[in-house]
Amino acid sequence: MLLAAVITIIAAQAGFCDPSVADHAPDAAAAASKTVQTAAQTADQSKADAIAKFLIAMGGVALSSIAIFLGLTIYNKFFVDKKLFEPNNPDDALNTPKTVEEAVTLYIKRNKLC
Repeated sequence: MLLAAVITIIAAQAGFCDPSVADHAPDAAAAASKTVQTAAQTADQSKADAIAKFLIAMGGVALSSIAIFLGLTIYNKFFVDKKLFEPNNPDDALNTPKTVEEAVTLYIKRNKLC
């Protein structure tokens, strides 16, 4: 329907109509023009609404992320016992060996070769 309205407008403005029919074309063109404008305005409005909803949702995500981060930071600072976490042990599997000897020793210990 939108395509038919656009073709009618283009045909009326390009002068493809017969002069006897052209007297009626402005009324049809005006109605089609209003229909096209209304459809365009509706599309623009729905696009703006979708963008606004997306921004509101992302704002909520950002606020909840900040609230969770602050809550966990405060919880860790005041309610978690620091004695539960031992300092890193050099034999810990998470530490990267610094030399070839340490790497070989770690490999032997992990694979229980000795």
